[in-house]
Amino acid sequence: KQEAADRQDVAHPALRGVVHSFDDSFQLAQRFIDGLGLYIGLNGCSLRKRENLQVAAQLPLSSLLLETDCPYCDVRPTHAGFDHVQTTFEGAKPEKKFQAGRLVKNRQEPCHIVQVAEIVAAVQGQSLDHVAKVVLENSRALFGLPADKQRQLQRNTVDDSEE
Repeated sequence: KQEAADRQDVAHPALRGVVHSFDDSFQLAQRFIDGLGLYIGLNGCSLRKRENLQVAAQLPLSSLLLETDCPYCDVRPTHAGFDHVQTTFEGAKPEKKFQAGRLVKNRQEPCHIVQVAEIVAAVQGQSLDHVAKVVLENSRALFGLPADKQRQLQRNTVDDSEE
């Protein structure tokens, strides 16, 4: 990460991307944001130490993306960020075999993104709704998805699942 930040001379105005699973200093994050125009991606592994929470509290929400990093990087009870988790998922099964409607124990799933958002909201003193809306807009900006296109994708997914 440090080497990439040191290469600010290669920054290009059209450069877009995310520093995945960021767990370093605020100063390094600022170099990625200001120097390279990148988003900072946070997941359960990014929020495991008190120092990580202090960094997350300082990061501009307009430069954040949230990740689950499935199937790894879950928010564990031993992580500093766990104290801020409000949403839990019961009924996970111990086997690693897929079963519709069930989570696998100790495996990060897309639905767990809410836990990462809850931690970020808490350390930034923001509402969960506000964090979710800003991060969604950041995702749309990064991937070039206009709001109406996103709604169409959601409609298509719902329509597909009802068949």
